[in-house]
Amino acid sequence: MLLRMALRDLLKMRKRSLAVIAVVAVSVFLLQFGGSYVDGFKDKIQQQTVRESGDLRIAAKGYDEKIDLLPLEPNVAWTKEFADSLAALPDAKRVRPMLKYGALANSLDRTLEMQLAGTTPGAARAIWGRLERSVTDGAFLDGANQVMLGTRSAELLNVRAGDKIILLTNDVYGGMSAVEPVVRGVFRSLNEDEDATLVLCELGTLQKLVGLDGRVTGVTVELTDHSRLDAALVAARERFGKEYQVTSWKEDQAALIQLLDVSEIGIWVITLIILIVASLGMINTFLISILERLREFGTLRAVGLLPTQLIRMVLFQGLVLGIIGTVVGLIISVPITFYYYFHPIDLGEAMQGLEGVDSLIWLTFVPETTIKIGLLGVLISIFASVYPAYWASRKQPVEILRELG
Repeated sequence: MLLRMALRDLLKMRKRSLAVIAVVAVSVFLLQFGGSYVDGFKDKIQQQTVRESGDLRIAAKGYDEKIDLLPLEPNVAWTKEFADSLAALPDAKRVRPMLKYGALANSLDRTLEMQLAGTTPGAARAIWGRLERSVTDGAFLDGANQVMLGTRSAELLNVRAGDKIILLTNDVYGGMSAVEPVVRGVFRSLNEDEDATLVLCELGTLQKLVGLDGRVTGVTVELTDHSRLDAALVAARERFGKEYQVTSWKEDQAALIQLLDVSEIGIWVITLIILIVASLGMINTFLISILERLREFGTLRAVGLLPTQLIRMVLFQGLVLGIIGTVVGLIISVPITFYYYFHPIDLGEAMQGLEGVDSLIWLTFVPETTIKIGLLGVLISIFASVYPAYWASRKQPVEILRELG
């Protein structure tokens, strides 16, 4: 009987009911969009960071302490035996040698200061696959004595695919060294610094330039299952820890992890604000609805309706409105989430400060996040109906009828 009365009242007070549904739907939409944005941001940063820095990094002992003063001195021998032993680690998917150094890039028109990153063509595809998909001239690295430039640096140097440039720098012995590789291709990066200063090199070309034949500054290991990082790190340190420095991407990117934690705190603050505003709006709507039905409530109380029954009836109405509003909000927001997953948002300069990360951000649908938001949508509607229900139940029948004349 109480349920039928509650549903009848909802249909009777259509405008008030629609107002509550609208508030819940908008709140759920904002929460879903914000939650999907944060999940997408974390997903992007982790994917791109792990792809480009690897899950594990193996370097010479003391590499992190010496790199600023002697960037080439902490190096390791890159041999087939070493590569095979790394590939035998649990969950190892790909082993990637890496050599990074600064140099001057010279053409007939200009000289630019550049950051060189050298690896094998196969590893380069795994690391910088996003750049392979954005080649605007020529092709991706596929052989010896090749480099790739960003569109901005290629424009400044006035070179294109097939041209040669001269790379000049100090080698590991302190002398000047130069090589003349072929520009295999030109890529367009959405990261402005990368587009203007990054040079992708075939590993042998960079080793020759800096005098490190058969040696690299580090090796990264990509795992088949990123969730197995901790176990793989323990195994790698047991096998190589005495001779090499072994770290995980989470240790190397501590500042980035902190940024992700801060972003999560930020979204919870925004969530709290949305919930407070939504609750206040719904409390106001429920109070007005109850005031308009006060005569009806007084009559029901006079014929025997208990205060607890009145509270249950109002709370049930809040539950129904919360469920309807949540469903409407999710019907609108979830398709938008999937749309922006396949059509990422370009944040432009807002992402330029993150090294190696482009400016595209996508929304990510995470079922756990959506379930939490759905529950919040229902709960805020029930919560908003608690005070009006309690207030109405405290009114005595005689008092209600006397006030209304």
